[in-house]
Amino acid sequence: MKSPLSADLNSLRIFLEVARTESFSSAALRLHLPPSTVSRRLGELETALGVALLLRSTRRVSLTEAGKHLVEQIGGAVEVIDRGIAGFGPADGTARGRLRVATSVAFARTFLPPILKRYAELCPEVQVDLQTTHHNVDLIGESVDVALRMGEPVDSEMIYRKIGTIEQRLYAAPSYVTRLSIASPEDLMHVALVAHRTRMRRDLVHWVLTDGNRHFTLERPPSIVVDDPAIGERLIAEGLGVGLLSDALAADGLATGRLVPVLAQWSGPTTNLYYLYHQQLGDLPKVAEFLKAVRETLRTRFE
Repeated sequence: MKSPLSADLNSLRIFLEVARTESFSSAALRLHLPPSTVSRRLGELETALGVALLLRSTRRVSLTEAGKHLVEQIGGAVEVIDRGIAGFGPADGTARGRLRVATSVAFARTFLPPILKRYAELCPEVQVDLQTTHHNVDLIGESVDVALRMGEPVDSEMIYRKIGTIEQRLYAAPSYVTRLSIASPEDLMHVALVAHRTRMRRDLVHWVLTDGNRHFTLERPPSIVVDDPAIGERLIAEGLGVGLLSDALAADGLATGRLVPVLAQWSGPTTNLYYLYHQQLGDLPKVAEFLKAVRETLRTRFE
């Protein structure tokens, strides 16, 4: 049996990528390696350590207890090494390599295309690896360089900056509201609601609405609950109920006639947009230029 010390850093990187993606093919794609190489290197790592790290099936890959322990022990250390190496940028200051960005589907759909277009102009040699999820990812543990989020950050160790504020209003499909009479917030007690999970308390919608003078709190069970506002927007546009959406997310639906405002004089709470990054990454050219692209692109929208 080989000594555990023979487990090389590249094999550990491959293992961590497979652990994060739960897929040999996805890890191979992210690492730009043939799947056969990923499989072979992991087999060599398991032999070197003398334990099984992964449980393989035709549909997915999962960690053994030893695999989970190894992720906990080395994940942060490998990330520190990689980021330390990344700090030695090219002498000419040109941004190269891969930039990993995490954000929600709603943010990506609403704001990201012009940001990435601007970033491609600034950093044509950087490959962007976009991770879309409705969860707040662990930036260090999942090797993410920058996160773009709606809502208040919870990562106390990260550098974060507010980049704008978006309004929220009630929307529905024209075909849905024509069948109803909604003249006041009280009328929402008798219609189907499509709710985002973060706007709920226990099993009830919790929408605080205002017209500038009065406030109304709507609390009742929704017809549909979603984890991402972008999914909610599609369902609302299909006529499945009334929902609370950001004006930015609803803009395309309004322009195409798929959505119409409901109780237009009433609005929900505002939502702040932030970007987050680790303090050790802010000076890397690929990160600094991406943050610049975010600021430049969104400045005109939120001025």
